[in-house]
Amino acid sequence: MKFLTMEEAYAIDGAMLSTMEKFMTRIAISSLRVLAHIAQAYGIPGEALQPSQIVQWIEQDSQIRREKGKDAAFLNWAKEEEELDFADDRNDEVTGAALSSDEKFLTRMTISAMQVLIPIAKDYGVSMEALTVSQIIAWVEKDAKLKREQGQEAGFLQW
Repeated sequence: MKFLTMEEAYAIDGAMLSTMEKFMTRIAISSLRVLAHIAQAYGIPGEALQPSQIVQWIEQDSQIRREKGKDAAFLNWAKEEEELDFADDRNDEVTGAALSSDEKFLTRMTISAMQVLIPIAKDYGVSMEALTVSQIIAWVEKDAKLKREQGQEAGFLQW
């Protein structure tokens, strides 16, 4: 599964967004795909996912990748070289997880993306999993335009 197709990347590149807004939109769309898969695995709506469930699922997927190979896991990236493992003293659900630094980063980004995806879905009156790439891009563009016209505080997204 691709988390972001070339066509979607081109659509984001063509959006009226800053470089940071485009980057965050890519993360939101990629995270949506992960969150939808996790929600399906738990048999619950994406909006009902708890950070601890996301961490637990990614830990399980990581274990599958280590034991059975990257092709057996959903998140099947391959490490090209030995990973640097940085000290992690944050006080969140991810810190104590049996994950590498890269996996913890992905987990935190996925959890954070929910804070954007849930309000977008609510604005469109759909479930989080039903959001389309074009809806996400349009919503972020609208928020960015509002911030440019009325000031940073007027928008929802603060990055």
